[in-house]
Amino acid sequence: MEEAADETRRTYYVWACVAGLFASGILTVQAALGDGPERLYFLFTQPLIALFCVTALLVVTLRLGQVGRLERLALLVVTVAAMGRLPFDLLALGGPAAGAEAQMVIGLLLCAVLAFLTLGSRAATAFVLTVYVVHATLILQHEVSRGGPWLTALGTQFALGTLLTLLAALFHFRIGYVQISHDRDALRTLAVTDALTGLLNRRGGERALNALNATRRAYLLAVADVDDFKGLNDRYGHPEGDRVLQVLAGGLQRADTAVRWGGEEFLIITEQVGPDGVAELRELIRHAHERLQALTGPVTSVPVTLSVGAAHVAPGEAWQDALRRADEALYAAKAAGKNRVLLAGTAGRR
Repeated sequence: MEEAADETRRTYYVWACVAGLFASGILTVQAALGDGPERLYFLFTQPLIALFCVTALLVVTLRLGQVGRLERLALLVVTVAAMGRLPFDLLALGGPAAGAEAQMVIGLLLCAVLAFLTLGSRAATAFVLTVYVVHATLILQHEVSRGGPWLTALGTQFALGTLLTLLAALFHFRIGYVQISHDRDALRTLAVTDALTGLLNRRGGERALNALNATRRAYLLAVADVDDFKGLNDRYGHPEGDRVLQVLAGGLQRADTAVRWGGEEFLIITEQVGPDGVAELRELIRHAHERLQALTGPVTSVPVTLSVGAAHVAPGEAWQDALRRADEALYAAKAAGKNRVLLAGTAGRR
């Protein structure tokens, strides 16, 4: 899921950089052919934006660096380009050019949005506040020095500050909401996940079984138990026992659903039924045994094996009844010498 989101993000950046190159190219040519006093500003900022777009295209398409760093660099470039207009106009023209004030306000809002998207909440707030104070100070200082309507300018800057405050509040709310949603999802996942193996825990397994039963489809339910696990724990210690369970869980993850039911006991759900389902189960157990045989360390001095009892679940049948039959098959497998798979009502050796 995260990889797909990152790929979508990179695709958007590619198109944004292409659009940025096109726009900056047009503005650069327009400034080069024009004779207005603000042409120097565009001849400096637009090639800078074009250079950034080329760099960003290389980074994104060739995966040369982290997208997060690229986003912070974009914030810096946009801030220089957007907020550099006011100092330039004040120094070169003696005041903002016609129509430039609206562009500056749009630039300030764009910088604020980028800051909240790329920086942390506190850093973004400090950044936006700094840029706004510098902008408002320059505007008011200019109006006061030339005897202009500074009260009108003050009211405009106050309104802009209010808008930025509302924007900051919106992003703070959004960030908080996303964090709460993420934490809630994480807690839901933890509630149904076994901490040691990463498989579903008993609660998660019961939910999966209830959901599967609601579809009224047939499936194969199996109970797998590590043979002589208590003796292994007593002889080599619980850390080695935990390692065995983790390796086993890694092998069982191939199943449609795998659950750590409790201790060294696992539930396996295979949505294939009939001979195909049994064959799939046997192949899964074979794979799990291969992983167990590849273990290194003290525990390798004794073979670690599994006994498995399985039962077909008919459409609409309560999974508790099927689990009882699978448990009986598991006990039969243990009694028959362990290290085998038995199907309820039949006998089969792995």
